[in-house]
Amino acid sequence: MKIKDKHIFELIKGGGINFIFYGLNLIIVYLLAILISKYYGAAAYGRYSIIKSIILILIIITTLGLNTLAIKLASDSKHYKKKKFKSNFLKRSYLVLLISSTIVATLLFLLKKTIAIDLFNDPKLEQYFFVFPFLLITAVFLNYNSNLFKGQKRVLLFSIVSSFLNNFILICSLFVVFNWYSNDELYLILGFLFSLIIALIVSFYKIFPIKYESTIKSISTKKLLTLSYPMMLSSSMIYIIFSIDTLMLGFFELSENVGIYRVITQVSSINTIFLIVFGTIIGPKISNLYSEGKHEELKQVIKKSSKLIFFVTLPILLIVVVFSKQILMFFGVEYMKGYYALILLSFCQFTYAVSGFVDLILNMTGRQKIFGKITVISAVVNLLLNVVLIPKFGIMGAAISTGFSILLTNTIALIYIKRDMNILSIYIPVFKNKR
Repeated sequence: MKIKDKHIFELIKGGGINFIFYGLNLIIVYLLAILISKYYGAAAYGRYSIIKSIILILIIITTLGLNTLAIKLASDSKHYKKKKFKSNFLKRSYLVLLISSTIVATLLFLLKKTIAIDLFNDPKLEQYFFVFPFLLITAVFLNYNSNLFKGQKRVLLFSIVSSFLNNFILICSLFVVFNWYSNDELYLILGFLFSLIIALIVSFYKIFPIKYESTIKSISTKKLLTLSYPMMLSSSMIYIIFSIDTLMLGFFELSENVGIYRVITQVSSINTIFLIVFGTIIGPKISNLYSEGKHEELKQVIKKSSKLIFFVTLPILLIVVVFSKQILMFFGVEYMKGYYALILLSFCQFTYAVSGFVDLILNMTGRQKIFGKITVISAVVNLLLNVVLIPKFGIMGAAISTGFSILLTNTIALIYIKRDMNILSIYIPVFKNKR
């Protein structure tokens, strides 16, 4: 078997394991959306979505890019090899995460009333912020540990811990509590916290005790942050693009519309399932091949991977578009107002998926500052478009803003990668012989 085919075989094999849990997690996420909507209403699901979006953005801020750096360092034999750490980056990172997340969580707790009433105009949102400090700190460490597992190529563990486990626990908790104890919405957020804590405990169990080499390389906190900060701008800004629309919609619209829009974004994101699944494997591989100077091999791996992504994602797009009305009706008749937004976002997410691993390519080859600039531009454009379009078009305005930002990010990144690295990371069938 050729070397490049060996990499693709590893990609499919590892991705297959990840796909099983990611697919199960996707099913649970949709069941969770249905369960919350049926038990507590679309408005409650909107509040739950707002909290999750705030947490996602604050994870970006509080981790300072250390979560993305963990993938790179854990896949680098200079820092981690044969289940032993060769540097102190983990200990240093934990200390930074604890301090930053505690400060931000405390600040949000003190401003809970202002955020709930003045910002989102939803008094019921205030009760969510009573447990928010614990939610954020737990989510920050769980996110970091999950990325560490990804860098260590512990694919199965990453798949379970990153989202599957806590979503499974949450849906079970809500089912039991609602049917046999209480229908108070407070237990929705308490269940969310409980699920994150259990997942975090499992992740720590798989990390501790930490095993070090007899001689370890010392990295200062300043050095870590110097390496991680550009990654915060590059890899994390893309998540802001996917979250800011939910928060902006919550600012201008009712929580019910936020819940409807959140379902739409989740359904459309099915198109990215294989990109995310294979990204778990391809990220460390890109880093290894580039650091070893195997540029031609790297080029072939990206080419083969993008082709694979195209053909496995196209059927998903067709299914979502053809059966979009039936999918939305399954959640409830009120969700039909998001029909056209779902179609638009599905095509944009498909484009995002088949553009290849532009974020991983740039982040794992030392070009994180470039991608950081690209995503900052796109995030600013997304924010401005949301401010202009949501008041006029509501859900559709949020979809247009996010869709355009996705296309802008990937188009600029694709052009840069082609010009700087001579790699066309998107697979276009009609150009397949010209790459």
